[in-house]
Amino acid sequence: MSINQVRIAVALLSLALFTQTAFWLLYDIVVRGLPGAWSLWTTGWVPGLSATSSLDLGLAALQLCAGLAALFRTRGAGGLLMTSCTVTLGFRLPAVWYLLLDSPSDPWFGTLKGASLNAVGSTAVLAVVLCLVLGGLLLLARHMEYEAAASNAVTGGVRPVKVTATASGLLLAVLNVFYIGRNAVTAFQVGPGVLTDLIVGKGSGRAILAVPSPYQWVCLTVLCGAGMLLAARRRPTAPGFSVGLSLFMMPSAFTELWGYAVGSMPVTAVDTSQSLLEFVGSAAVVALIVGDVRRDRRPDDADLDVMTPAVPIGTAAAVPATLAVPTTPATPAAQDDEDDAPEEAAVEAVEVTVPAQRDNDGDATAEAERPATEAAGA
Repeated sequence: MSINQVRIAVALLSLALFTQTAFWLLYDIVVRGLPGAWSLWTTGWVPGLSATSSLDLGLAALQLCAGLAALFRTRGAGGLLMTSCTVTLGFRLPAVWYLLLDSPSDPWFGTLKGASLNAVGSTAVLAVVLCLVLGGLLLLARHMEYEAAASNAVTGGVRPVKVTATASGLLLAVLNVFYIGRNAVTAFQVGPGVLTDLIVGKGSGRAILAVPSPYQWVCLTVLCGAGMLLAARRRPTAPGFSVGLSLFMMPSAFTELWGYAVGSMPVTAVDTSQSLLEFVGSAAVVALIVGDVRRDRRPDDADLDVMTPAVPIGTAAAVPATLAVPTTPATPAAQDDEDDAPEEAAVEAVEVTVPAQRDNDGDATAEAERPATEAAGA
């Protein structure tokens, strides 16, 4: 299987996951009407049993963007696919155990009537299976692109700019404080045993694909922790991962802020602060990352872009001489302000598909484009 076939396969799988989410969103709209569905997503309470919650709005946006990014080879597709696969798996598993633990003598959702647990739960099981297949293909793609990068001595994906990585890491760190703190406060108020029941979601939900708030905070704690680690190490997957988390959190945060604004939900300082941080902070991080990508476009990015791991620069020293770009000895080359190390000189002598990104936002090629006569005269 070629990397191009893997790219198409993961794109189709992500779009299939989007289809499952979008189908049940449309189901709620058809059954309840658009005003009723909007009330469901902004307040979390409507008569009867629903299929979706406001989290499914963000999940659908994440799955759609990840699939299209992989299909059109957009930079950041690897990180988006990782986030889509992980978030979908984490937020579809509860519906699976709802289905397995439901019984006629002890209905999981009690006397609530509405969407069919068997129908919605069965599609959730299918989504979990697709996530496992998608995860396996992502690991395969990573292995294939790592081998290709190592054999060709290229640097792989582009590392994020320090300012963007720092801003993303700080946002995720602050959000993690909220999520961990809220579960800790809940455990202190109700006790660890009741908190466990809340995480499982027995009798506390009004939508089959919804998850209890404590479970949501646990999942987001893990996801934000992974995003913090990627941002701190400036891994090439960090921008796509951060954008994916932002796409997932922003719609639900917006619906909560809407509910607070119209007075349909009780307003607390903690809830409002968290929703504002999720919405405004995520939008700011997305704007930073999109700006970095626009300033540093590459015409020939890798197939899944940032899925390619960075290869140590030292491996370029063994590049065959046939790959070197011929130069004219008689013409003096323009000199950089700093002398290049031998390893860097070897890298500059190779035509790479995805050049490494500089930490500053200046024009990295301006010095090299000065006329040779000016450099000689200096």
